[in-house]
Amino acid sequence: MRDRLPPLRAMRVLEAVWKHGSIAAAAENLNVTQSAIGHQLRQIEEWSGVALMIREGRRIHLTDAGESLALVVHRGFSAIRHEVDRLTMRERLPVTLAAMPLVAQSWLLPSLPQFHAAHPQIALHLATIQSDQPMTPEPDVAILFSLSGDLPAEATAIIGGRAVPVCAPDYLVRHPIRQDRDILAGRLLQDEDSRMWSDWAIAAKCAVPAPPEQALLYLAGSNLLTDAALAGQGIALCREALISGPLADGRLIALSDTAIDTGACYYYTISTDGRKKSTVGVVVAWLQTLAA
Repeated sequence: MRDRLPPLRAMRVLEAVWKHGSIAAAAENLNVTQSAIGHQLRQIEEWSGVALMIREGRRIHLTDAGESLALVVHRGFSAIRHEVDRLTMRERLPVTLAAMPLVAQSWLLPSLPQFHAAHPQIALHLATIQSDQPMTPEPDVAILFSLSGDLPAEATAIIGGRAVPVCAPDYLVRHPIRQDRDILAGRLLQDEDSRMWSDWAIAAKCAVPAPPEQALLYLAGSNLLTDAALAGQGIALCREALISGPLADGRLIALSDTAIDTGACYYYTISTDGRKKSTVGVVVAWLQTLAA
């Protein structure tokens, strides 16, 4: 059995002759001369040692062997065309990226223009998701939060838990802060991670009692925590990666060099369907660049 393939260009010509019923019609379809068609068919005959053409007067027809080979070639090319179409359609499907609200709003949304400029061929759909409320259908990529830092199988950490105390400039005007101890005497904003302020006090070596209940404003969710800090309602311990924009433009001010790593993290997972799209790899690479 031969290991090498016949001339593929010539096989394309053979299929055209079989499909269109004559050398003249095949030549017109392929935009070549009839003599070029005959030359390609003779190449296959020389390669195979089998007669593919028979002349009847001024007309040339395929032999039974030519018809048989052309049918096999047609089926092969049809399978290739079908698979290419399937792959092309899959790559044209949008990539759905779902993230926790704060990540979507503060981390992803500001960077979307740069992503679209670099990858105009990728339709990226951004949605919000909650850890306890799975999306249907499942997104290609999901960014979720782990308070404990324990990750599901096949998950990858993307944003760490390093947090610093921040406030809005107008809060700082109303409540001057000169040292770490002054931070704990202010109005502290607290989300569901109740350990953060006590851990920060230990890291800052502030041997002070826990702040009174009235000094704490409890907020369900890191997005509300950040919004409250931006609104000047108090001091929040925010994860640096998610407030880089407000820190850079001065809407938030870091109050101390003391930071804590809570052990919590945001992570991403890729769905089964997402793993079938090469465009998802581009999106994941972009996420990793943002996190670097």
